[in-house]
Amino acid sequence: MYQSLKQSKTLIVLSYLLYVFVYTNDVMAQKVKGGFITGLVMTSDGRPATYSTVKISGNKSARVNKEGRYILEEVPEGMHTVTVSFVGLVDQSKTVTINAGESGAVDFVLSADGKTLDEILIIGQKYAITSKKESEYVARLPLKNLENPQVYSVVDKELIKEQMALTLEESFRNVPGAAPSKTGAGMPSFFSRGFQTSENFRNGMATYLRTGIDLAQVERVETIKGPTSTLFGAQMTSFGGIVNYVTKKPYDTFGGEASYTMGSWDMNRLTADINTPIAAAEGLLFRVNLARQKENTFQDQGNSGTILIAPSLSYQVNDKFKLSLDADFYSVRGITPAGWMIDSKLGKTSFDQLHLDYKQSLNDNSLISRQSSSNILFQADYKLSDKWLSQTKYAWGGGGYDDLYIFDMIWKTDSLVDRTLRVFTDEESARKNFQQNFIGDFYIGQFRNRVVVGLDYMSNYRKTRYDGLGYGKVPGFPPAQLYNLPGTPVIRMEAVSAVLATQNTGQNVTKEASYSAYISDVFNVTDQLSAMASLRVDRFISEGTTNTLTRIQTGKYNQTALSPKFGLVYEVLKEKVSLFANYMNGFKNVPGRIQPDGVYSVFKPQRGNQLEGGLKVELSDVFNATVSYYDIDVTNSLRTETRDKQNYTIQDGTQNSKGFEIELIGKPFRGFNYVASYGYNDNEFVSGTNAGKRAVGTPDHVFNIWASYALTTGQAKGLGLGIGNSYISKAYLDGANTFVLGAYNLLDATVFYNRPKYSIRMKANNLLDEKYWVSDGYYARPQKPFNFMASVAYKF
Repeated sequence: MYQSLKQSKTLIVLSYLLYVFVYTNDVMAQKVKGGFITGLVMTSDGRPATYSTVKISGNKSARVNKEGRYILEEVPEGMHTVTVSFVGLVDQSKTVTINAGESGAVDFVLSADGKTLDEILIIGQKYAITSKKESEYVARLPLKNLENPQVYSVVDKELIKEQMALTLEESFRNVPGAAPSKTGAGMPSFFSRGFQTSENFRNGMATYLRTGIDLAQVERVETIKGPTSTLFGAQMTSFGGIVNYVTKKPYDTFGGEASYTMGSWDMNRLTADINTPIAAAEGLLFRVNLARQKENTFQDQGNSGTILIAPSLSYQVNDKFKLSLDADFYSVRGITPAGWMIDSKLGKTSFDQLHLDYKQSLNDNSLISRQSSSNILFQADYKLSDKWLSQTKYAWGGGGYDDLYIFDMIWKTDSLVDRTLRVFTDEESARKNFQQNFIGDFYIGQFRNRVVVGLDYMSNYRKTRYDGLGYGKVPGFPPAQLYNLPGTPVIRMEAVSAVLATQNTGQNVTKEASYSAYISDVFNVTDQLSAMASLRVDRFISEGTTNTLTRIQTGKYNQTALSPKFGLVYEVLKEKVSLFANYMNGFKNVPGRIQPDGVYSVFKPQRGNQLEGGLKVELSDVFNATVSYYDIDVTNSLRTETRDKQNYTIQDGTQNSKGFEIELIGKPFRGFNYVASYGYNDNEFVSGTNAGKRAVGTPDHVFNIWASYALTTGQAKGLGLGIGNSYISKAYLDGANTFVLGAYNLLDATVFYNRPKYSIRMKANNLLDEKYWVSDGYYARPQKPFNFMASVAYKF
């Protein structure tokens, strides 16, 4: 209660001071509003000239969007020269006269075709252009980065391609303050702002992943920082933020790319990106992304094979109505890496004190896991008027395990490991998500409002069978004797199947659903000062978990929660520099408990409340920066309290996480680009079982940088190199903060040659050959030492 009151007072004071300062300055400079200029910018072959810049005198400019459209707002009355520019091409200019409250239309056709523009972008214009963080998903309405009081990062396909990143967790190395990880079953996750984020949104909608994510289908990766329940609910969000990956969409000309990649440990990978309009003139477009990969592991046991099929279809019915349908089907077949755990009485403080060969797995290649994930998304956009858009979405995400074998390796001493095999068989899971949004952009008097009003329904279903098989203690040293020690059971499929045949644990079926409504309004007090106010009401219904064998049902409960969000933005320099502050809320549903005395305790939702403030800068294609400080308080956490030798569950645990993050993206000169970030996090449990301790898996410091240079002229244009460094400080593997996951420093480098019709790339990962472990807060797993990749791609 005290923390909430303290946060509310602090927010009010900060908001008031910021408002008084910016409003006073803005009123002094305010002028009468003028009109606006709109238009289309196309290439000579009829394609949208995306990334072109349209400007008039007075430093007012706009970026051309994916449809080739632009808008210059609040243009002063009088005659203006409108200029369109694209790096490497001669500028074009036209004149137009604007009267107050009226619009002017100015269209352009560039002298180059679409492929020429693509070549210019490929050779030397990457992150400075893609750093424009325009997203329809972050605020669930079109809002520029400088206008948004939230902090988010975007990792674009060009950066992904240059870094030769293959999986979602690899892209996380470009996110400020993010420490990449994986869950026990291999789903991508990371630690952000002191909390783990392990669920992933797809095109702003729910998924239910049972595998990793192949970046072959991904256009960009968006990470939204802090509690985000107001617009994204509670079932898939973390107090540290969320991940939303945006898939590739079809366009109206034939094209694509096919590539082959080879690498260390017999890695072979084929991909194809094929865009083939079915009826371009009628607006019916199709695109499909395919990927097939096989790879062994650096350890003595282990391999994996993956297949991705990701089709996408869109149909522009007319100028008001658009339909789209996309999907992805991903399967994994291989050996799940062993998960290292520690006994509370181990008496050691790090893995380098254990008698362990880094390349020894203690599992077996006969135990093949089969996992799959599928996602289907249907979307209908209908323009109700020039001010309102109706957006209807339905997503189905599902997956499961035909068999999943997870190896739990618990270190009892520095040379003794307790081996347990967890077996998940015949699992099915599904998540349905229906969403209806009404998105508006209108004026009330002289005040602009950008509004989203939405309804959200989400249901979860999971059916699984779980068996835990113990195989005794295995000395971890010497490695050569592992499978020959007398009395040591051999972990092989035949032995496991024989044991499973004698067990009948039944299946557990879990069903949940939530019904939500939300509204968010960005209200322009002046042209440079805006306020965001948002609210969600959420009704969560859990039918609990039922065992099909015993018919026992547990965990049935209902819960209602409100989730508000507020923000202020002042653009110190219009469309260039903004100050922002926000209050963001997150919540997690908490089931009741039957206490040892037989009393059933009803609990409130767990809450995460964030205060944040900072600075955003966007200077054309030269420099982009975000600097922020945050403070997150978590309340209503459960803890255990012992009374009369009985363990009771109490809901008064609290946690605090605070820190700052910096992201810098720039292009000091043509051909040279960089992305750099730093995150500092200080978190601890304020009360509860682990009071005074740091959360498991969360590092203090995270530093990332990637820089590249490509020749932009001459016979060798397109030839370039890139180098990157990722530093993650130490973290703890246990809640008592006695066992340390050591800090690690990864150095990577690439050499590439980009041409309009083909590309050649080579990359060396972990040049320093670091031995390091990452954790999902439960397991720790050794990661790849030095390795090498090379690829060739043909573009058509």
